[in-house]
Amino acid sequence: MSIFETIRTALESITANKLRAALTMLGVIIGVAAVVTLLALGAGVQTYISSQITKSGTNLVTVSNQFGPQGATVGLTNKDVAALSDKSKVPDVDAVVPMVQGDLQMTVDTNTDNQAVHGTTPNYFTVRDTAVVLGEPFTQQDVDDRNRVVVIGPTLDQELFPNQNPLNQTMLIGSVPFKVIGVTEMKGSNSGPGGSTDVEAFVPFTVAQEKLFVKRSGGYNSVNNITLEASGAGKSTDVVNEATLAVRGTHNIVPGQKDDFRILDQSAQIVTLNTIVSTLTAFLGAIGAISLIVGGIGIMNIMLVSVTERTREIGVRKALGAKNGAIRAQFLIEALIVTLMAGALGVVAGVGLSFIIGKLETSVVPVVQASSVLAAVGVSVFIGVVFGLYPAWRASLLVPVEALRYE
Repeated sequence: MSIFETIRTALESITANKLRAALTMLGVIIGVAAVVTLLALGAGVQTYISSQITKSGTNLVTVSNQFGPQGATVGLTNKDVAALSDKSKVPDVDAVVPMVQGDLQMTVDTNTDNQAVHGTTPNYFTVRDTAVVLGEPFTQQDVDDRNRVVVIGPTLDQELFPNQNPLNQTMLIGSVPFKVIGVTEMKGSNSGPGGSTDVEAFVPFTVAQEKLFVKRSGGYNSVNNITLEASGAGKSTDVVNEATLAVRGTHNIVPGQKDDFRILDQSAQIVTLNTIVSTLTAFLGAIGAISLIVGGIGIMNIMLVSVTERTREIGVRKALGAKNGAIRAQFLIEALIVTLMAGALGVVAGVGLSFIIGKLETSVVPVVQASSVLAAVGVSVFIGVVFGLYPAWRASLLVPVEALRYE
């Protein structure tokens, strides 16, 4: 019997018991759909995490205070900013962005809001990939001259200056008046180092130190953190090493002593988070694959029933000269067709479910990857082979005379 005739016979056998075939396929359909959906969710979470970190800039290394039970032991200062800006000490850095920050009340007429205020330098807007879409950012001259100018986020603009142009208007930050010179682009939630830049305000670094946060515990020249932009994608590790030596030098830390500061490599953070998400995704995919195994057991069970029901048919075929290999091939192909059809339907269900989840959940959008689809279908086919082998083998061992006498 040719392969095409074997396939035709297998399809006839399956369509002869439509309901039983559908119920047999159900377990595999659910398993494949679960695997595709869970892997798509995992890929979506991975993409979301990477995009959120990338929103705050790329190739970044952040130096911050080391906090213990009693707070920062020494803390970062302007001296550290100067050391990290020294090309002879840290040659692989393109930009140095110091930051002084805290929550303050902002007031315009009767409109008030309590949000984060960042004292920084003009490099912040480039390094953190934050565009000023209305007006302009402050300049290094504003930092040097201690000009009281401010750039605000779009949400803060709507709250403090509803239905009006905020440019060149005055707002109070704490009790200090500032002139609004710019509004940043809308970036969404969790887009900044501490939250959303949409509701934050940015002022010149020197003004923040000397006018807004003069009573901070670290002292007059203290700095909350310093962001460094590496000169290239592969330079982050070099920047970490160079910055560590530079800050240890300003803090007079001798060899053998622990650092009293922290350095975070953003590229390393992305790799770590992606590794964690990939592990969790694989774990979830494995859970989904359990239902595939259950579906495979169901296929084997039904195929064994089919062998029993078709004992006389097998006897007739063997009496007419059918070889054991042909009998095995017929039942194995039946199992494969069932799993292939179930796998295809499971992929459709998984893609559809992923699409629905993407519409319901705006933050994390499932990403259906070709590799996950192929893996799910491949596993289902493998299960069809594994769980179809025993019934096929059992069918091929039937003795023609005994099979013909079977009632």
